[in-house]
Amino acid sequence: MSVTLTFEPEGRKVKAQPASILEIARNAGVSLRSDCGGKGVCGKCRVVITGGKAEINPPTSIELKHLNGEELASGYRLACQVNAAGGSLTVLVPPESRMAARKIAEVSIEQEVSLEPAVAKVHLMLPKPSLSDIRPDFERLRDELSRRSFTPKPVDVDLHLLRRLPEILRSAEWKVTAVLWNGKLIDVEAGDTSAEKYGLGLDVGSSKIICHLVDLNSGETLARGGVENPQVAYGEDIVSRITYASRGEEELKRLQRVVVEAINGLIEEVCGRVGVKKERVYEAVAVGNTVMHHLLFSITPRNVGVSPFVPAVRGIISVPARELGFNINPNGYVTALPVIAGFVGADAVADILITGIHKKSELGMLIDVGTNTEIMIGNRDEIYACSAPSGPAFEGAHITCGMKAVTGAIESVQIEGSKVHYEVIGGAKPKGICGSGMIELIAELYKAGIIKRNGKFIEEHERIVHDKAPAFVVAWGDETESGKPVAITEKDINEFLLAKAAIRSGWQTLMENMGITPEQLDRIYIAGSFGKHIDMESAKIIGLLPDVETEKIVFAGDTAVGGAKMALKSTKQRREAEELLEKIRYVELSIDKKFYHTFIKAILLP
Repeated sequence: MSVTLTFEPEGRKVKAQPASILEIARNAGVSLRSDCGGKGVCGKCRVVITGGKAEINPPTSIELKHLNGEELASGYRLACQVNAAGGSLTVLVPPESRMAARKIAEVSIEQEVSLEPAVAKVHLMLPKPSLSDIRPDFERLRDELSRRSFTPKPVDVDLHLLRRLPEILRSAEWKVTAVLWNGKLIDVEAGDTSAEKYGLGLDVGSSKIICHLVDLNSGETLARGGVENPQVAYGEDIVSRITYASRGEEELKRLQRVVVEAINGLIEEVCGRVGVKKERVYEAVAVGNTVMHHLLFSITPRNVGVSPFVPAVRGIISVPARELGFNINPNGYVTALPVIAGFVGADAVADILITGIHKKSELGMLIDVGTNTEIMIGNRDEIYACSAPSGPAFEGAHITCGMKAVTGAIESVQIEGSKVHYEVIGGAKPKGICGSGMIELIAELYKAGIIKRNGKFIEEHERIVHDKAPAFVVAWGDETESGKPVAITEKDINEFLLAKAAIRSGWQTLMENMGITPEQLDRIYIAGSFGKHIDMESAKIIGLLPDVETEKIVFAGDTAVGGAKMALKSTKQRREAEELLEKIRYVELSIDKKFYHTFIKAILLP
């Protein structure tokens, strides 16, 4: 018995088979938060049932934990807990439950590379066939390429192209442009199109996807775009996505499909902005953590999620764009840089490439904060790497009023007596608090003597209220968009301190393995969007970063997409990426005894 759901405020009407409201919303592409992947843990998928007569279950014990009596009476439910069957329902997705566009980091560090892309274009004026020259079409084109120092072999021509080649050559009157990828003839275009040669650098992150359009003739970045990774509807963290993808082939394909659809939307956006034809984009170089890497290619990540955390492939892989559904030249290619280990992926390789720590004598540390924070320490002699299980707290998950760095998020906090001064992204009324805001808030609470080293409140304060548990109010209800206070509880602080401890004990464990101290670091690179908005002093106060001179700390921006662009522009950089694997010593924290001892101590504030 099918059910019809109307999602407001979009007014989108969806007819579906009986399922949870969350599952129906996911399949319909409705923007609805589900940080825990529908497990009933986060309580972020709040919706309001405003009308209809579908068969739905009464509130579950999980809902009674997250929603109070007044909210339930007003129609609030958790989308993951409500199963709908038969009839129709009108479901309002309130502002706090919608996924919003987040701040996108710009690449702050750029490395100059010589232009040696895998893509080459050659304008040719071929002699027409005659009774005295009856060479076949492909051989005629190949001979001219050979004369111009390009020597594709017959086996290296795309079959789809070979089928079209006779018509292309004759309709263009034998004046064409040959397109080659790594020496393989992938397209032939009428006229001289050699000036139109483009590629994409892609950072396929767990929470966001970044796309840069690059002119492969000049190396210039023409346009940038970013979007929330739609896979977050299936779980904020990658473990949830591994679980979902491991259910079966259809679930794996669904995760691959939604991410490619998002990428295609970005391709449309960046190409449209500068008037570039998508057919003139011949390669996309993608990076991401190992799970995102596998999901992009529809490779099961099941074994990445269980000990000994083995990926299906480690080296560079290239796949025809048409096989993945990428809306670029259908004969073009999608290339992924190598991964390091199960939870240290191609994005970490890209990070190393663009910061150049593998070429320097100085000792550098690189931290890319995320649900699995990748940490690398080293120089040209060797690099140690690990993945710290920091979880999604820095993205606002499992925090009562937590949210991502989107419009309405409190991103900066200062406490002055009973007053709290805060800054909100987009200048809007606050909806919640994001990771950078949490760092400053906890540092300010600690400095003001409001919390102990373990994160517990020390004494009464004008802003500490007692509901189900004591909470410090950052913004009162009359200041916020929802009319409810934005507050932080001891449980929230503990959740955040656990995430902080994972990162701190990660870099401390690497340093112990290397026999070095923080004072020996010459440079600390903070990668990704998150790093740009961190107050470095606050990060040092809570122990997230080593207590070194602030001048040593560099915000590196989106190093992942920057490294992807380096590999897009230069095949030499791809070889360098593969050679890097021999220099990197991966430390598996789950079996390192030093990590557990360090982690327990790191939970406390310094």
